[in-house]
Amino acid sequence: MTNENRDVLVQLLDRHRELGISSQIDYDKFYMESIISNSVALSDPFPDNIVFDETEKMVDKTNLQQKMVDKWSIKPSLAEKLADIMFFVADKEEFTTEAIVQHFGFTLTTAKRYMRQLTGFGYIEARGGNRNRSYRMAGV
Repeated sequence: MTNENRDVLVQLLDRHRELGISSQIDYDKFYMESIISNSVALSDPFPDNIVFDETEKMVDKTNLQQKMVDKWSIKPSLAEKLADIMFFVADKEEFTTEAIVQHFGFTLTTAKRYMRQLTGFGYIEARGGNRNRSYRMAGV
């Protein structure tokens, strides 16, 4: 993020606070403050290769969901579930369908369907056969 963009965001946030409307506006978990304090790049709000870390989890979840809806023409409710899975596994080197089932309480069939969709969309990669299948983030 350039210093000029950062300054504009700081001014906007300050102005909203002065007007008393900052509490009325949904900043998606302090979206603007997160951008300002962590200098998350704004150049491409829907990057093809999504990088996950703790600071970006607050910022990019909504964008990831919207990208899935726009690019893959899926329902927003499904995009939300897939984005939740992506953020759950973001810090894991490798994971299994069973880990998704345990964490989210999905049925095994539903979890497998979600994993198949995420693999098809290119967000994760499958490794191993049907019985020993594990997954990892694509490009890792």
